Amino acid sequence: MRARSALLEALGGEEGCRRLSAAFYGRVGKDPVLRPFFPGKSLRCATEEFAAFLIQFLGGDEEQTQYRWWLSLRESHARFPIGPDARRAWLRHMEATLDAASLEDATRNALRQFFSRGSAYVIGRDTAEPDHEELAARWGEQLVLDSVIAAIVEGRDDETLALAPRFASRPSVFVGLLARMVQSGRARLIHFVIDAAESDPSLGTRRFAGTTLLHFAAGAGCLEVVALLLRLGVEPNIQGRGDHTPLYWVANECASETGPEVVRALVRAGADVNECGGVTRATALHMAARRGHVEIARALLDAGAEVNARDRRGDTPLQRAINCRKNGVSQLLLERGAASTDGRRATR
Repeated sequence: MRARSALLEALGGEEGCRRLSAAFYGRVGKDPVLRPFFPGKSLRCATEEFAAFLIQFLGGDEEQTQYRWWLSLRESHARFPIGPDARRAWLRHMEATLDAASLEDATRNALRQFFSRGSAYVIGRDTAEPDHEELAARWGEQLVLDSVIAAIVEGRDDETLALAPRFASRPSVFVGLLARMVQSGRARLIHFVIDAAESDPSLGTRRFAGTTLLHFAAGAGCLEVVALLLRLGVEPNIQGRGDHTPLYWVANECASETGPEVVRALVRAGADVNECGGVTRATALHMAARRGHVEIARALLDAGAEVNARDRRGDTPLQRAINCRKNGVSQLLLERGAASTDGRRATR
């Protein structure tokens, strides 16, 4: 078990991280330079993710880091065109937030320096480590984590395999790394994932971004990892973020030719082919129709998926396919729907 962070305690624990994030984004929401970076109606997602980063970075409760979508700081900011004006505005609001917070001066000054140097790093500048001893150690660990993600993305598998074990003591972070390895599709990294899961079966139900390794493997069409996790006893209907099951992830995410085999493996293990979840109450077949995954849709239908299932709006999978111009799936669903109707007539 990792030692509790003195800095996290000085901030007021996990709740203090959330308060700091909420206060900061309350200021960002009124800034003409920064507000356009967040086109939604609210800044709730940004607030939750920044709080989750602080909790994760400071070694807090992993269950309270699940809004963290990114492991790499640079990767998480790469989608934003951050220039000097935006960075200055960000720092101005962060400094004002820290000044208004109930913190000791030493904590406030340490965080002010950390955010200044960290904000330079995310826009590609090299920067010195923080002076604060704990922050310097944690910053060094974050830089290694950024390096592992970059190595996975760039295909530097030797570096990935050398650095990734350093994070085995942080299960949520480690599952995030394993997920990226599975998504790479590269054999050496997938074998590492298999070895890790066999050595520690609890990884099968640990979560990164609210999502289990079985969901990630299913979405990537990685039959080897899916089969292993099912053998290790992971529940095939386990729900992840948004109350979605691994079968939903196959239908929604998987563009691999192995997708139908993953569907069959999950169904053999007991996955409910007609489970619906999330805000729209869509089934896996709805999602396969929306994405145009013909063979996955066929595998779901063969396993007993209801061709006329309706989501919260009342749409069937066929209506989803037509709306999204997925002609191949539309034709399949029309054929299966007609066959189902003919079968019911024949029994009358």
